[in-house]
Amino acid sequence: MKRRIITILLAIVGLMGQEILAQNVLADFESGSTGRLRIGTDYDSNLFSAVPRVRNNPSKTGINTSEKCVTATNVPDAGWWKNFLILSLKQPVTITDDNRILSLLAYRSIQPKDMRIGFNTYEESGQLYQGKLSSDGEWERISLDLTNFKGETLKSIYIILSCNWSSPTSGWGNATYCFDDITLSEGETLPTANVTIDTSIKGQTIQGFGSSDCWTAEYVSDYFSEKEKTKAAKWLFSSETDVSGNPEGIGLSFWRVNIGAGSASQGADSNIEEETHRTECFLNEDGTYDWTRCDGQQWFMRQAKEYGVEHFVLFSNSPPIYYTKTGKANTNGQTLSCNLKTNCFDDFADFLATTAQHFADEGYNITYISPVNEPQYDWKDSQEGAPWDNKDIRKLVSELDRRIRSRQLSTKILIPEAGSWYNLYGGTNAHANNQMDAFFKSSNQTTFVGTLPSVAKAMSGHSYWTVGTNVTLKEVRERVRAEAEKYGVEVMQTEWSMLDDAPSEEAGFTGSYGTATKMDIALYMGKVIYSDLAYGNMTGWSYWTAFSQEKWGHKNRFHLIRLNATTDTSEESNADIKKGGILTADKNLWVLGNYCRFIRPGYQRVEVEGADELNALMGSAWLSPDAETLVAVFVNMDKGSRKLSLTLSGFEAEETNVFVTDKNHDLQLDPDQKDAANLKLPSRSVVTVVMSPATDPNGIQPINNGQMVNDKWLNSKCYDLSGREVSAEANSSLFSDSLEPRRSFNERSTLHPSLKKGIYIQNGKKILY
Repeated sequence: MKRRIITILLAIVGLMGQEILAQNVLADFESGSTGRLRIGTDYDSNLFSAVPRVRNNPSKTGINTSEKCVTATNVPDAGWWKNFLILSLKQPVTITDDNRILSLLAYRSIQPKDMRIGFNTYEESGQLYQGKLSSDGEWERISLDLTNFKGETLKSIYIILSCNWSSPTSGWGNATYCFDDITLSEGETLPTANVTIDTSIKGQTIQGFGSSDCWTAEYVSDYFSEKEKTKAAKWLFSSETDVSGNPEGIGLSFWRVNIGAGSASQGADSNIEEETHRTECFLNEDGTYDWTRCDGQQWFMRQAKEYGVEHFVLFSNSPPIYYTKTGKANTNGQTLSCNLKTNCFDDFADFLATTAQHFADEGYNITYISPVNEPQYDWKDSQEGAPWDNKDIRKLVSELDRRIRSRQLSTKILIPEAGSWYNLYGGTNAHANNQMDAFFKSSNQTTFVGTLPSVAKAMSGHSYWTVGTNVTLKEVRERVRAEAEKYGVEVMQTEWSMLDDAPSEEAGFTGSYGTATKMDIALYMGKVIYSDLAYGNMTGWSYWTAFSQEKWGHKNRFHLIRLNATTDTSEESNADIKKGGILTADKNLWVLGNYCRFIRPGYQRVEVEGADELNALMGSAWLSPDAETLVAVFVNMDKGSRKLSLTLSGFEAEETNVFVTDKNHDLQLDPDQKDAANLKLPSRSVVTVVMSPATDPNGIQPINNGQMVNDKWLNSKCYDLSGREVSAEANSSLFSDSLEPRRSFNERSTLHPSLKKGIYIQNGKKILY
């Protein structure tokens, strides 16, 4: 057991003076008996001057004037081990919504140490409460929400009378503990959430959702089995469903590919201790290229392309080691404002453009090059990284713009991947602050890039350091949105994981990572995504990173898919992944999937009212380009399930499908929910509601005899099943060819090679070609 102080896992709800609904009394001790409980004997009697049993109430005042209660008195300076009061249920109880609130009266004569209350155990895994009562010698009510244990069986209530592990036997005298009126109940019933979606009020158009291959995709492809890595590719990129209608993957629409600087060739001399943080480089020192390198990353790129991922982003953390001042892919312990040699700006730009052209020629849609990453920081060691001043970024971007245009690439330059939103409109770092103003205010002659043709009219940044409180989540993003509107640019969130300190309890988190479950972490990510999209008006959102090992109690804070080496014996992993292993889809993957699997590129955010409570219910809604599909994503932070009634304005939903991610479900179709006006959101869940007009029984509308050839169809966009838009010429041919039914498919495919036999989506209909 970890002997350290741990904060409260679940919120304590003070119910003093409040009616407890549907009480299930476990014990009130008035008859001198223990009711439906029995007092366990697994304690050390040497720690007690009065061992646990039913005795007279020592203080019949305040909220408890009963005659009897269960009581124990410690000796002075008692240790913690087996300093327990164990109340076992004579008949164990399964926890449901109807009995999820555990309530008890508690009394301590003095408050020497923290007290812990646990579900079936004294270990952290079952912790419900840790702390002190507010006053000495007074009765208080403690009410604990058991939602995280729904479906599990409560067998015993552990009360550890002293759990200050670091100093268990110093500084306190006799302490009397008393407990009374122990009940299970349903608690407060949450009101139905009445939510209105108005499709006539529009927000931003989404470009997509993504994740990064940095750093361990290379290792997964090179060292894990074909079965394991193929499974991972399906989880990340597939938009298909299984026979039960459950998504097989999350259908990422962005795949961010790290263009390495070559630190792997330097090994231990790279100033990067962690081997997996070193990367290969396509460029050789003599200026030639080796496109066989980064073969693992390229394997995942091919998978992404085959699954139909729409956008690829090439991002650089550092210039190639041949071009840096330090000869390393970081500053090697020095304080620099730029780690690129003054005569190598054109060389670095040429490297980036050449890499983009190579992959474009290979058939990849290289939507963006991101040449700098978190330029605010010094990047002295630990990984590839480079500091930049705004004027040096402008110099590099100008060189890169010329090379992109000379190659006639459609790729745009995306800057500046700011390490925090603060740096886009202010910031106090040594360099690279106030970057919207620097790059898009025309009077800033040394930094302005707004008229360069290859520069995207967008600013990218990271949501780190701005998620700890509800105030920060809302106000910082609203400021970013206002600044972006002032300069006429979009904003994209391009990298986030739970790198920050644990969010506050005020923000609905559990108070510490030690007590958080994986669903707690994933649920809070859902809240961050909501805030970025609803308050920041962001057009893209990407997670860092797709793969990692779980180490040092980090749980799922840094990955979508967990890596375990073959020799690992638990979810924690410190073994060598070069010997292969197992991949596991974690909760973050599926919560991200609640957004990215259904909100496809081109969908536009529409107005939602009645779902903007950051500690309770949040919701955003998105309309497809053809206005035939409406997607709503709800984040329910409440510890109880929530009834939801949707009212739609400007849209008629005749078919509704609901997909749930919570403690027990991973982006799973709920076949019982088909009515948008009468939904139920499970406690602590992310739920996606997909609404569309009715389809025919087979779900497919065949093309025949030109019946569908009219302006509505010919002038609307058509998509294949991966979400990619079919070209205008091919779109037209879908219908013009239907006027000549005698023409064979082979003849038609020769005339229109971009079309393949299969099913297409247009105006919300499935079309057989």
